[in-house]
Amino acid sequence: MGFVPLYIGVEIALGISIINKCSGAYGILALFTGHPLDSMQWVLYIWSIFTLIICVQGLYQIHKPNVLTFSHIFITFIIDTLFTSFFTLWFTAQWYNLEGNSNNVEDTKSSYSDAPVDYSSKIAHQGASEGFEYGVTMFITILSLAGKLYFTFIIASFVQELLLHPRYMLDQDDVEQDLKHQSFWKRWWIKSQKSCYKMSKSLLA
Repeated sequence: MGFVPLYIGVEIALGISIINKCSGAYGILALFTGHPLDSMQWVLYIWSIFTLIICVQGLYQIHKPNVLTFSHIFITFIIDTLFTSFFTLWFTAQWYNLEGNSNNVEDTKSSYSDAPVDYSSKIAHQGASEGFEYGVTMFITILSLAGKLYFTFIIASFVQELLLHPRYMLDQDDVEQDLKHQSFWKRWWIKSQKSCYKMSKSLLA
């Protein structure tokens, strides 16, 4: 981050991401309240929980970093940035569609009213309100995505240091030997970490 050690920047990035991804756990609780979830909400909440687990693991290991773990975090941050952009566009479009439909319903109701309506002032007020909402929404969206990209670059710098430091070099034989004595889920998790390690190495080393 320039004025603080890199690992503190990683701690901040992981901490903010953990707070952000806690929404996934709270979203799943909607099932117990009877609130229906559509397919896109399911995907978002499940992905948030998966990302939350990875970020918590990284925050726990920040002072004794493991190159496999942080390679996993780096690739996850890249995918999460793409997912965040997609979900932001999707839910923003859904929100504006609902807003547009509600405005159409209100206009239909008002058309049956006997009272005189000043349509010129109503349209001007409505346009200003929608324009303001759109501007604020776009500003917050762009700001959050810029922050997400900045955090991704911080994680990338940290992983690059791990990859180039002899102390954190990965012994592939030891990893393969450990896999033979692990459960299915543990083997799957380590294999995904290895895949992320290879991708990180090709991108950063």
